Amino acid sequence: MSKSVKTVCILGTGNVAWHYERRFKEKGFSCFVLPARNDVSVCLDADLVVIAVKDEAVEAVSKKLKGMKGILVHTSGFLSTDFLAEVSDSYGSLYPLQSLKKGKETDFDKVTLCTYGNNDEVRKLLQSIAKELTSKTYELSDIQRKSLHIAAVFCNNFPNHLFGIAKAILDKEDISFEILFPLIDMTVEKAKHFNPFDVQTGPALSGFDSKTGQIFHGYTELCSRSDDAGHTICKRIKGSRGLQGKDLNLVHHLA
Repeated sequence: MSKSVKTVCILGTGNVAWHYERRFKEKGFSCFVLPARNDVSVCLDADLVVIAVKDEAVEAVSKKLKGMKGILVHTSGFLSTDFLAEVSDSYGSLYPLQSLKKGKETDFDKVTLCTYGNNDEVRKLLQSIAKELTSKTYELSDIQRKSLHIAAVFCNNFPNHLFGIAKAILDKEDISFEILFPLIDMTVEKAKHFNPFDVQTGPALSGFDSKTGQIFHGYTELCSRSDDAGHTICKRIKGSRGLQGKDLNLVHHLA
């Protein structure tokens, strides 16, 4: 356990808060969790306060912590940390690069934690804490973390939707989705070791000949659904987080 951080207050009761509480306690920290809508004055003396709520609520919750003595962090992948300076002299982020589900056990040693601190002391402390929680840590600036978050959306949300389309095609012909598992595994492995654009195969690389085009014509609705999903996901990135100014520059080309 970090010598300078012994008590941890987590604000929030969702997915990230649930996993963080369990992991902090496993590693010997004195950790307590409160719903963010409650009186949070008990957190003002904590060594570390973690705001683990939806992006749109983070700033409002942070304003309830004015006068706190410890380090203040949020867990958002997309929000800047600048507004936390209005509340604490020591602030940053502790962002999990993972889809966490409340109530579902996760091997936290395999969860990547990304940290940012507003000064050298905070930076070192947050990295020290992150390394106690997991074996995979990175230090990223606000702008780097935002870009990572967008990349993660493409790596996670888009493939999941495409897998769903593939399963729908197979279900129509009474073929088990399991038949694609080796291909999916190989595709992911290739992406880890090569530029994904360089290992593209089939019609996605060479284009459609007349016969292939006829086959895909039978699945026009599903292909259209894929295009719609792409626009929807990108619009959600741009719109649901209330992005402004320089933040929009990150995603203006997505949709």
